[in-house]
Amino acid sequence: MIREFAFGLSNRHHFFPSDNSVKWENVAKDTFLSLYGYDDTVTEYFEANKTLSGFSGEIYMPREYLLDVDGSEIKEAQDKTIKLINILDELKVPSNIYFSGRGFHIGIPDTAFKWKPSVNLHLKVKDTLDKHGIYKYADVSVTDKTRIIRLNNTLNSKSRLWKVYIKRDELHNLSSLGIQTLASKPRQEQIPILQCEPVFDVTEREVKKQTYKFKDIIGKEPDPMLYPCIQTMLKGSSYGGRHATALRLGAWLRWRYPEHVVRVVMEDWRKRVTTLENPFKEIEMHRIVSDCYKGHNGQGYRYGCNDKIMDKHCNSTCTLFKAKKSQGIMSANDMEENLISFLKGDFKPINLGKLYGKDFPIYPGELVVIQAPPKSMKTMLVQNWVNSLKRPTYFLEMEMSPRQIWQRFIQIEEKWTEEQLKNHYANDNYRLANKFKWLSMDYQACFAVELEKKLSILPEKPEIVIVDHMGLLLSKHRDLNLKMEEISGALTELAIKNNIVVIAICEITKQAMTEGMGISSVRGSFRIAYNASKILSLTTAKNSDGDVSTMVIKTEANRERGHLDLLLKVNGLNIETPGGNNHV
Repeated sequence: MIREFAFGLSNRHHFFPSDNSVKWENVAKDTFLSLYGYDDTVTEYFEANKTLSGFSGEIYMPREYLLDVDGSEIKEAQDKTIKLINILDELKVPSNIYFSGRGFHIGIPDTAFKWKPSVNLHLKVKDTLDKHGIYKYADVSVTDKTRIIRLNNTLNSKSRLWKVYIKRDELHNLSSLGIQTLASKPRQEQIPILQCEPVFDVTEREVKKQTYKFKDIIGKEPDPMLYPCIQTMLKGSSYGGRHATALRLGAWLRWRYPEHVVRVVMEDWRKRVTTLENPFKEIEMHRIVSDCYKGHNGQGYRYGCNDKIMDKHCNSTCTLFKAKKSQGIMSANDMEENLISFLKGDFKPINLGKLYGKDFPIYPGELVVIQAPPKSMKTMLVQNWVNSLKRPTYFLEMEMSPRQIWQRFIQIEEKWTEEQLKNHYANDNYRLANKFKWLSMDYQACFAVELEKKLSILPEKPEIVIVDHMGLLLSKHRDLNLKMEEISGALTELAIKNNIVVIAICEITKQAMTEGMGISSVRGSFRIAYNASKILSLTTAKNSDGDVSTMVIKTEANRERGHLDLLLKVNGLNIETPGGNNHV
C-alpha cells in the first residue's frame, strides 16, 4: 500500500510505501501523510495530471484510521476528544490518542472496519461513522479521498508544538498547559497496535452496483423554472453534441456542488448518452470534468445565456428569459404574461406587518432598505424578523462575529437572558441548531455581483437575503457615491433576477442624525432611494441605564401598499409591541 507524503502544505505528492513513515518522524517541520492508502494507480494518475484532483482510483484503509478533533482552544478540543473516546468505548472500538499541536487525533484500527478497496470507500466511511455519532465531535471535513493528516512526532509550525502520543490518563487529568508541556518535544512512547472485531461495515456500496443520479446525490431535481436549459441538458444529448453539452453541464455543476458529487452525476449522464455504435468513454468524461476545474487558470469555465449551446435549450419559463431576449423592451403582451405569471406563482409574500397586526407585504423581487444611525440595534431587529418568519434565509453579516450572532439568535428564540444561555450550554443540554434549519449565515464580505454565485451553492434557494450592512460590501469604486450606486443597483438586480426579497441595512448621513431621516438619508448615494422598493427608517430611545428601550419604525417610501409605522418595545433581545398598540 502506498501513502502520499507532504513536507509542508506546498510540497505534496511524494509517494512511498506506508512503512516508510517512520523515516520522517522526529523531524522539526510540518510533515503529513495521506489519510487513506493507494495502489500504483495513484502515481500513474499524478504523473499524467500533475495533481490528485479528480483521482478516481481505489483507496485502502490504513492500519490506523485517524479522526481529527478541533476546538477554539485546547480545552474545548480536549473535552470533545474525551466525549468521542467514550462513544468509541461504548462501541468496543479501541483507540490511540494524539495531541496534534493544536487539537487532537484519535486513531482507530483498520480491523474496526469491515472493508475492501473501493473508489468510494471514503464516502461510506463518512456515512457510517456519522450514523454512529462520531462527527458530533470529530471534524467531518477530514474525510476527503485525498486528505492529508499530520504525522506523529513532527512539528506543528504554527503552534511550535509537536504532534505526540497522549496516554488516556493524561488526556483526562492534564490541563491544557500540561498537554502543551508534553508536546514541547517528540515523545518516544511505545504506541499500542490495536485490534478489534469489525464494528463499522463499509462494504455496502460494493454489495450491489448502483447508479447514482442527480436527485440521489443532491436530494432534489434541479429547478426547471430557474434553469430549464440545464434541466433539458441533464436529460441527455444526441451524438455530436455530447462533449459540448457535458462541458457546460460540468461547468454549471462545478459552481454549486463538491467535485466528487459533480463526477458522480456526470458519470451517470455519460452512461445514459453512450451507445455501442458511438461509445462515450469514461476517460473522456474524466477529462471534460477536469477541464471544468482547470479552465481559465483554475477559475473554471462560465457559460452565459448567449452561449450557442445554452441558447439552443433556452425556454420562456426561465426567470432570465425576458432579460436575455428582450433586453428590457417588452410589448403589452409580454407585460401581461409577466403579470399573469406573477399572480399565478406559488410564492408567498413576506408580510412583516403581520408580526405586528398590520399589513405590509414584501414581494419577491423587491429591495428593502433599512436606514438607521449607529448603535440602533438594527441587526437585532432584523434577527427578530427572520426568526419569527422562519422562511429560508441567507444572512450576510459583516460586522458581528459568528458567536455574537448565534448567541443572539438563541436568546431571541428561547427568550433567554445571557445567564440562562450560559447555564444551558454549561450543563451540556440539548443542542438548538435544528430550530434554525431555515438559516444560512455568511461572514465573508464580497462584491454585490458575487452574491448570486453564493446563493447558487446553497442546498436550498433562500426566500430572504439579509445584507448587514450595505456599506461593507466590496466595490471597484473608491468614491462612496459611486460605490453605493453600484451596490444598490446590484442588489436590486439580485432580487428581481432570482425572485427573492433582499433586505439591506444602511448607514445614514451626519445631517440625518441631527435633522431627522427622510427618503434619501442613506449615506453614500441618493440613487439608493431610486433603486429600493421600500425604505424604512429606524430610530431608538434609551432608558436611564443607557439601554435601548423603544424603537420607532417609519415607512419613508413604498412602491406597493401598506405602511409599517410602529412604536416597539425592546425587552432584552426581543422586540414587541407595547400594550398591543401597533401605531406610532
